[in-house]
Amino acid sequence: MSLIEIKDLKVHYPIRGGFWNRVVDNVKAVDGVTFNIEAGETYGLVGESGSGKSTTAKAIIGLEKATSGSVMYKGKDVTKGENRRKLDYNHDVQMIFQDSLSSLNPRKRIEDVIAEPLRNFEHLDKEQEKLRVLQLLDIVGLDADALYKYPHQFSGGQRQRIGVARAVATHPKLIIADEPVSALDLSVQAQVLNFMKKIQRQFGISYLFISHDLGVVRHMCKNIAIMTRGRIVEVGTRDDIYNNPMHIYTKRLLAAIPETNVNHRDEHRKHRLEIEKIYQEQQSTYYDKDGMAFPLVKVSPTHSVALPPHLAKEFEQQSENEGVNV
Repeated sequence: MSLIEIKDLKVHYPIRGGFWNRVVDNVKAVDGVTFNIEAGETYGLVGESGSGKSTTAKAIIGLEKATSGSVMYKGKDVTKGENRRKLDYNHDVQMIFQDSLSSLNPRKRIEDVIAEPLRNFEHLDKEQEKLRVLQLLDIVGLDADALYKYPHQFSGGQRQRIGVARAVATHPKLIIADEPVSALDLSVQAQVLNFMKKIQRQFGISYLFISHDLGVVRHMCKNIAIMTRGRIVEVGTRDDIYNNPMHIYTKRLLAAIPETNVNHRDEHRKHRLEIEKIYQEQQSTYYDKDGMAFPLVKVSPTHSVALPPHLAKEFEQQSENEGVNV
């Protein structure tokens, strides 16, 4: 059984208009998202800005109300408040936010910032609490004198590590990391990502790792979902996504990964322009008349893609023929 199962999750925002201010349409920020996260794994959710990644994360953790669908944890739907309380869901699922500065209260010292979840859930005495906070600072590589400083006194990378320390304070089973390194320079990115992997090995934590950077996701994630326009368009293992991308949007994202080898720069640029041309010519066939992706079709045991109807039909017939041959 998976640690957490997201089934047909939808988050729609109503558009109101007319004299009576009635609902005339909906913005489908998240529309029918389904995936599972296993214990101890890092699951990647990738897409450009505005694709619905962060809204999905907020709906899972409870910061956004789901319009429909379910988030199953220990066999219960935690989109319902009473189940969240019974299962201690808010203790077991924590979040690292994209903007480390705005996610930390500027009026609180770091000791109080990190101790807040401990005070909410574990009710330790003053000495135990301070000892635990010092242990957490040590885990993320910060000195004891950080206790008495304020968030603005740290660099971006240090603030993000404080965010990691706060997230792991209650020993959660799942941490949702919403673009945790997108605002950091490359050397600090590597530092924070390595800390996250170290903590995962140490505590057996699962991550939902949200990013638009496929290079970072390749380093962190075993299974990946590609999201655009509120829907998942491709799901698979790291090998499926990077070595056999099938959706036109996935190919475009992969082509946008910067080439570090200067000897291949011209070749990479030519490939990127070719993919962009194909995307502009064929994108209308990969989305329905409302601009939404088609349903996912299983193309291998680990790989599913939102293919256009004519290609989906070919794969279904191929699967049927293989079944007959077996």
